[in-house]
Amino acid sequence: MDLYQALYTTRAMRRVKPDPVPDDVIARLMDAAVRAPSGGNTQKWRFLFVTDAAKKSQLQKLYSAGLAELNATQYKSVMDLIRDGDVLDPLVIQAKKTNASAMWLAENLHKVPVLLFAWGKPNGESSLFPSLWSLQLAANAEGLGTSLTTLLFKKHTQEVLDILGAPPVGEWVPMAMITIGYPTGKWGVAKRQPPHEVAFSNTWGNPVSWSVEQPMWP
Repeated sequence: MDLYQALYTTRAMRRVKPDPVPDDVIARLMDAAVRAPSGGNTQKWRFLFVTDAAKKSQLQKLYSAGLAELNATQYKSVMDLIRDGDVLDPLVIQAKKTNASAMWLAENLHKVPVLLFAWGKPNGESSLFPSLWSLQLAANAEGLGTSLTTLLFKKHTQEVLDILGAPPVGEWVPMAMITIGYPTGKWGVAKRQPPHEVAFSNTWGNPVSWSVEQPMWP
């Protein structure tokens, strides 16, 4: 797979088939993940793959409850927009699509074939997240869809750790979960705000000298 193809099309693919992911494919994903940059080459990360149906069912209940809570608080304005906004407004249309995708995952997490949980050392995000991104790029090359979420660690950290048989937060900090499976939808370039609208030059607020009106790939 072309590098730019992977970079431009590796977006959140939450809707996936229940088909199992072969162990040799998981091994390739992990081998790619551990090649990522690591601060001081310390490689302070740990990964746990969950395929057990009973554990996934327990996690799904917590995930669904967590999303419901977020929708009632942090995402309330988005929920209000979906309920009250103009159905022809592009922002409303996109919000509905994103919410539908998020809701699908909350309702079907137990059907996702592989859940990957990742730990790092305290304040070790700069080493852990590059490895997770490498894994997601590798998954794309294998025809797998992924989505990264921290939702389960917002309100239900200890309950999740108990389900996983993992140690309490301390030496190791749980930081993210990635869902992995063969997608039901099509790959595509995600719609994003143009890069020149989110970038500055030398001083905060000073515009850059270039602009990108359309995706530069393909």
